[in-house]
Amino acid sequence: MLIKVINNRRATPRRPTDLRRLMGYLLTPQMSKEPLPSPPRLLGPPFLNGLITSHLPWGLGVDAAVADMAEQMVDYCRARSAGKDMPDAWYAHVIFSFAPKASGDLRVPPDPHASPPKARSQAQNALRLTFDALDFLGWSAAQPGLFVVHGDRQHIHVHGALATPVRSTSKDNVWGVMRMSRRQLWEISTMCREAFGLPEPDRVHADEHHKRWIAL
Repeated sequence: MLIKVINNRRATPRRPTDLRRLMGYLLTPQMSKEPLPSPPRLLGPPFLNGLITSHLPWGLGVDAAVADMAEQMVDYCRARSAGKDMPDAWYAHVIFSFAPKASGDLRVPPDPHASPPKARSQAQNALRLTFDALDFLGWSAAQPGLFVVHGDRQHIHVHGALATPVRSTSKDNVWGVMRMSRRQLWEISTMCREAFGLPEPDRVHADEHHKRWIAL
């Protein structure tokens, strides 16, 4: 398991249209880049946390759905800023990647601390491990977020588009995941992977950023 925070540095604050573009990418099916036969890109329906939509969040209704959800996330961030200007980076794009050889274990990940899980799909269990990692990352379930599991690579991975502002009464009004070091992210991902007995990521299939994290 590897955790990657996409921190797109930019001179101007992020706009709602940027978030809508990201959500549209996450929810739009497309052909896999892997040789045929290949798994579908979307391994299951998206998981919405603190968001609701009256439109289908994929397929023909994706444009209306992402506009609706992005506006809800903007409203949440404005409310959390308590009359102050919103931070430049008010949402985060976080990716949780699992080693290709972990695909079998994701069907029923071993968990010595719980009874046999009822979930039997890879997507459901990938989300389950993702939320476990998010708990260690300090994410609050009150923060709106969109999660989607992709299978169009050799490794299953979960994308999260998450609002970063936290409670307005907090000393630090922004979720600190953007400031976490590569070492911190690697240690948390290792701890979660070992807790569920998943194999270590294959360095051959890790991207350049993840290779540097592994080397720390």
